[in-house]
This record gives sequence, structure tokens and C-alpha cells, in this order.
Amino acid sequence: MSRYWLGCSGWAYDDWVGPFYPAGTPPGEFLERYARVFRTVEVDSSFYRPPTPFLLKRWADRTPEGFRFALKVPREVTHERSTASSEVLARFLGSLSILRDRGKLGPIVLQFPGSFRGDRNFPALERLLAEIPEEFSLAVELRHRSWWTDATRRALEARRAALVWAVQPDAEAPPWVTGAFLYARFLGDRALERFDRIQRDGRAEIVAMHERFEEEGRPAEVVFAFSNNHYMGFGPGTTAVVAEVLGEPIPDLKAAARTGGQTTLDVSP
Repeated sequence: MSRYWLGCSGWAYDDWVGPFYPAGTPPGEFLERYARVFRTVEVDSSFYRPPTPFLLKRWADRTPEGFRFALKVPREVTHERSTASSEVLARFLGSLSILRDRGKLGPIVLQFPGSFRGDRNFPALERLLAEIPEEFSLAVELRHRSWWTDATRRALEARRAALVWAVQPDAEAPPWVTGAFLYARFLGDRALERFDRIQRDGRAEIVAMHERFEEEGRPAEVVFAFSNNHYMGFGPGTTAVVAEVLGEPIPDLKAAARTGGQTTLDVSP
């Protein structure tokens, strides 16, 4: 069975109405339609505001069995790091039992800013790694080259946390396998403003990432890979290209516009 879980970074984009969702689709139907095409999604909104238990239950109810949500840890934890950070983290993790009990919780992601540096923030990273129980699959995105040290690698390996492999200008991480899974993100700069079609050719970088998956990343049992709108201009279309390059079944993007949809997904890694 495939080791790849492929999806987009988010699903609630008005620009997708027409090229992906049918014209006139209300936002309340976006997730259900998205889940007819992909079996996982990266939740960007949790970075800005932790989802409520009501919202998490609604997400679980509107997606088929086996669907997985990868959620970013709130920015109060990774960017602001105030005295309330531990409380925010504890509440966030506690709320995820709704998804975990339904078998729909994928990795959670610590996404740090470029200003978070290994030469002065290493103790903060160690504290966070210790605060997140090992029952949670954890991915860590570090964006400054000062982190590429043996000490960082040992800390991630001790927690079995995956280092995020991001395709992003000036933020390429080394191809370390530090956990049981890989977590990749196809990102881009912020120059694009509309997300209704493919506008850039990112295939060469996707091919290079595929080679990393198959070579350095071979020990990992599972690979999560998410496409951001900014990378090529249209998240669903980019994910289809990723699937093609990886030799995976190409997702049927037209399924999001059909009436009805599948109720279960193949979850075998």
C-alpha cells in the first residue's frame, strides 16, 4: 500500500470556487467536497486561532472514515511564547481528543519563524518537545540554518519528531529522518494573489523532493506532503502534480464538483 498522504494546506479558499468547487458552493460545503478528492489536509487556521470543540466535531462529521487532519500549533506557542504559552498548548492538545477518538488526527506541527534561532532558542525547543506527549505525532518546522547541528538532530530523534522538509526560498532543511514519518511542505513566496489555476512550474523541485523521499527518506514508514496555494498558484492542481511525480494515483479533481461522494478512504500506509 502507498506510504504517501497527499493534500493541500487548507480547503477554505473562495478562489477555488469554479476551478475546484462548483459555482455557488457555500463555504459550509467546502470541506466535505475537498474530502471527496484528498484524504488529508493541513489546517493552517489553527495557527491563528485554536479550533473550538464544536468546530472539530463538525470537521470530523463532514469527512469520511480514515481522513486525517494535520494541525498547526497556535502561534501563541511558537511565535509569541508568553507565560501563557503552556496553558494555550495544553488546551489545544486536549481539544484534539475529538479527532483522535474518531481516528482522524494526523501530525501536529510546530511551525517556528525565521527569527527562532538554534544559537539562542535551543532550550525553548527542548521544553516544547518535552511538553507535547508522545501520543501525538509531531512535526517541527525550523527556518534558520543555525538549527542544522547534531544537537538539533539528537533532540528531534529523542522525541521521534519529524523535521519538516519544506520547499521554500532560503529555508531548505537537511534530509534528516528523525521520526517514523516524513512531513513535507511545498510552499512559495507571497507574490501570487489569486489561487484559481497553476501559474508556476514547480515540477523540478517536486522531482528533487521525490528523490529525497526515495533515498534519504526511505527509512520513514509514512510521508505526509502538503501543497500551498503560493507554490504553483493552485493547491489542488499542485497536489495532482505531486501525485503524478511520486507515481501515485492522480486525484480526480472533478470529484469535488459532483453530487455525493465516497464515505470511506483507504488508510493503509
